[in-house]
Amino acid sequence: MNTIYSNPNVPGEVQHRPNRVLSFFMNFLLPLAALACGIAITWYLLQTGPEAKPKKRPPSSTLVEVMTVQAAPQQTFINAMGEIIPSQEVEVKPRVSGEVLEANPEFLPGGHFRSGETMLRIDRTDYELAAEQLASQALQAKSDLALEMGNQRIASRELTLMGESVSQEEKALILREPQLEKLQAASRYAESKLARARLDLERTEIKAPFNGVVSNRGVVTGARVTESTVLATLVGTDAFWLRLTLPVSQLDWVHIPENRDDQGSIVHIYPQSGKNDDTYRTGEVIRLDAALETQGRMARLLVEIKDPLSLSEENKGKPRLLLGSYVKAEIEGIPVNSGIKLNRAHLHDNDTVWLMDEDGRLEVRPVKVLFRAQDHVILDDSINNGEKIITSSMSSPVPGILLRLEGDTPKTPGMKGMAKGTGGQKNAE
Repeated sequence: MNTIYSNPNVPGEVQHRPNRVLSFFMNFLLPLAALACGIAITWYLLQTGPEAKPKKRPPSSTLVEVMTVQAAPQQTFINAMGEIIPSQEVEVKPRVSGEVLEANPEFLPGGHFRSGETMLRIDRTDYELAAEQLASQALQAKSDLALEMGNQRIASRELTLMGESVSQEEKALILREPQLEKLQAASRYAESKLARARLDLERTEIKAPFNGVVSNRGVVTGARVTESTVLATLVGTDAFWLRLTLPVSQLDWVHIPENRDDQGSIVHIYPQSGKNDDTYRTGEVIRLDAALETQGRMARLLVEIKDPLSLSEENKGKPRLLLGSYVKAEIEGIPVNSGIKLNRAHLHDNDTVWLMDEDGRLEVRPVKVLFRAQDHVILDDSINNGEKIITSSMSSPVPGILLRLEGDTPKTPGMKGMAKGTGGQKNAE
């Protein structure tokens, strides 16, 4: 039961002191105690809870393919393009005029002739008559000369019988030397005219000057021809020429002969006929043109190709090289005694290559390129045998990054070297 206290100084006021103390405890001290307990419990849990230990992340590595370097003698090949042109080409014209009486069945475009084979025959009647006439004249001159020589012998005997001393001029007249010289000249003239008539008679038969093929026919049987008439255009078939164009910088790798006895570089000619690239013809570099090609300022080589139309037995079945065709060629250049052949895609900016070192890390190494082709390069031996060139592409080729081959176990930073896998390697050529 609460005791009610009254204040004598304040009439009618009643005070409740114990209720105020309880209210202070409940509203202020108790929340503070609860907060302190919560902080203490939280601190205890933080200090006594399990500790999370960081787990080391395994080092990342890039999967690559490599080839093992092995220096060896390398044959250089130079690719070029060129046109087939004739090595011999003439316009056949008659040496005599007349009517064409007979033509060889091969006398048409594409017809083949052996050297000395008859192509056409011109009417020879007039030339036979002229030869017979001149033969008679030559015989007459020869008879006159023989008669005069007989007269000279008689005069010589008469001079001897006379026993008189005469001058050289008088002796020449007595012995009829002027008459003899005149008839000798007349006899020679008649013989030369007869020889010319016989030569004209032979020239009525038009023969091929060399082994060739008719590229253009100008006349047919029955045509009247003169010495200015083009009977046909004949192209030699023993050899064609291939005129190649290539950069001037690659001439140092081509052996160009100084004379016809010196052998030039061998050339493989591939006709653009859609057949297998293994089918080719062989030629030989014979000369270097003195002038550059006008448009691209390229050097021009002359290559000789024997039997380009495959007419001989040894070339039967081989592809024919036709005049005017544009072909690709591969020149066997001067070989490199010791070098590394590398696909051009594996040579990177500023003539560098990517290597996988002994620690399995990327090394970017500058190299010296001895020879450049369209699809490959030949390096010097600055890369040691057994080193590994990276042949696969990488998005971020940062020197020192970890590399691995297919089948390798990723290495830790402290490990020395890498386990060798079974795949991802190939040998350098």
